[in-house]
Amino acid sequence: MIKLHSAKIYDFTQADYAKMYSLLDCAIKEKIDKKHSEKDKQLSLAGYILLWRMVKEMYNKDTVKITFNEHGKPLCDFCFFSISHSVDRIVCAVSDAPIGVDIQQIREIKQRENYKLLSSKESIYVNEKTQNLSGRYIEVFSKKEAAIKMLGLSLGDGASIDVFSKKYNFKTEYFDNFVQTICTQNVSIV
Repeated sequence: MIKLHSAKIYDFTQADYAKMYSLLDCAIKEKIDKKHSEKDKQLSLAGYILLWRMVKEMYNKDTVKITFNEHGKPLCDFCFFSISHSVDRIVCAVSDAPIGVDIQQIREIKQRENYKLLSSKESIYVNEKTQNLSGRYIEVFSKKEAAIKMLGLSLGDGASIDVFSKKYNFKTEYFDNFVQTICTQNVSIV
């Protein structure tokens, strides 16, 4: 089962943020405290608010113990989850199987023959239609990010991920100048 929730940072009150911060362990608080802006701190906390709410809804648990792998991917001992944010949007996916989620705001991308982290096949796809080049690039990049998160890798490993491979299942949506992608392996996404 896969659940996906999204929100904007304005959907939560200062009391929501303060309560969430109080529930987090020291390692996560340290990561949040190192964020440069108040908005970045709110984005991180909002992701955890969504996670806590979804865990309560899906598993009837009030707390989540989070650890991190060697690449900094947050892990939970009883489910899989992924959180992403862009601008003022937050998205969280929770599942019984490995999952990755990414959200990106569509921004202007300059045409290149080859794009960093993209294979030649992916670069050709991006360049096929110049009228939607930025959207196509963000779509491919979002798929890579979601796959990286699902696999628990670092961004530097993105070049090795082929978004056209049959071993990944992607569900990508465009809305309000954003691209959102969920990635699973061998689990269909509804």
